[in-house]
Amino acid sequence: MFSTGSKYFLGITLFGALSFTVYMLLIDESAIGATALLGAVAATALMTTLVLSTRDGEVGEAGVAATEDAPTSSMWPLITAAGFVILLAGTITTAAVFLLGVVVLLASLFEWSILGWSERASSDKSYNASLRKRLLHPIEFPVIAAVGLGVIIIAFSRITLAISKDAGAVAFILIGLAVLGAGVLFSVRPNLKRGIVIGISTVGALGIVAAGIAGAGAGVRDELVEAKSEGHYTHQDCGAEKSKYFDKLPLEVVSSTASVIATVEIIDGKLFARAQGIPGEQQSITIPRSNPSSVMFVNNDAEEHRLVANLGTKVISGDVKEDVVLCTQMIAEGAEQVLILNIPKPAVAGKPFTLTVPGLAGQSIEVIVP
Repeated sequence: MFSTGSKYFLGITLFGALSFTVYMLLIDESAIGATALLGAVAATALMTTLVLSTRDGEVGEAGVAATEDAPTSSMWPLITAAGFVILLAGTITTAAVFLLGVVVLLASLFEWSILGWSERASSDKSYNASLRKRLLHPIEFPVIAAVGLGVIIIAFSRITLAISKDAGAVAFILIGLAVLGAGVLFSVRPNLKRGIVIGISTVGALGIVAAGIAGAGAGVRDELVEAKSEGHYTHQDCGAEKSKYFDKLPLEVVSSTASVIATVEIIDGKLFARAQGIPGEQQSITIPRSNPSSVMFVNNDAEEHRLVANLGTKVISGDVKEDVVLCTQMIAEGAEQVLILNIPKPAVAGKPFTLTVPGLAGQSIEVIVP
């Protein structure tokens, strides 16, 4: 089965593959050495295939007849080579690029194998082509649509992150009008040449992708970089002053289906709580340990207020500690918000957990954790 030359090449290939695996697992998964080993494995594997197919260069009666039809032209060898190049690049860049190369390589090899099988199914080329279509189109079309949609979404995201909000609104209006115009053209001219339809669609898709690449190259606009570095929308400002970002567009209504364990209310400068199942105004509430519990805050005071939960301290590193503080947004009179508390352990003796309202001195609700 194996010729003499193919045995040598096969042995070298297996040895190179083993060396590549050991290098990736034990030495460095993203070094130039891994790329060199993988390239050597690919080269010896190619030589093994060529030697096996030619039987060490001997062509006998089993050779291909001159009258036999040539194989169908295919793009899969080119895509296979591209996948291998991406895989090589991944060994010296990131794991994501390496995995992308593996996916492209496996997909192209699968498609190439199915094409080779279908060409030998019969002597009728049209039947062979239809056989391949029946087998692969139910797989290819959803995958191509998903990949294309993903590329368009990523391109749009890069565009909107790179340009200003006003320019982004104008760009989306213009792109929407262009898509609508193309759809109207295709509907009113159903006999339009297929080449024109494909050309318009291709130019539109390439334009969006090119704009997305340009946006990615330009990077994120300065205000978003600043927002990410300073945590504008993730950092809670729990002081008495209204925050420019954290308190922007506050939620002011709680769903009637929200399950709250207690309600904390402020009326005319007085802070009190109403616990479920306990009549009257309370100055303390009980929260179960290590269980997310919702506390509703209702502001019936003339001024804007927020509810702040003071939950002790936590160790950051060594002797460094940090106060654990949670709060709602600043809400106006008549508004309400929910504060979700998940407290893993009771308070330290002498330092109880409390619910307070900044600017309202001398009033608090004690939080008891059994």
